[in-house]
Amino acid sequence: MSPDELISVVIPTYNRAGTLKRAVDSVLNQDYRNIEVTVVDDASSDGTGEILAAIPDPRLRVVVHDTNRGVSAATNTGIRAARGAYVAVQDSED
Repeated sequence: MSPDELISVVIPTYNRAGTLKRAVDSVLNQDYRNIEVTVVDDASSDGTGEILAAIPDPRLRVVVHDTNRGVSAATNTGIRAARGAYVAVQDSED
């Protein structure tokens, strides 16, 4: 892996407002800086959108499902949106 290659991290989430910021921050605070984080909000109803809107990092991308489709669909949406040479998936409560 070249030190300038983009790494994509996909975080599917549904109603995890209590743990999501910590999960996103854990990725954004890595020593390797060429990272994009794509959070796929699977139609949460618990303030998840507000939590994500308050994270001012340009490496964070948010994709929102209009209806809840499940973790597999949210993960696949994030993988399709990924632009990195490598893709990792992280749970929103990690």
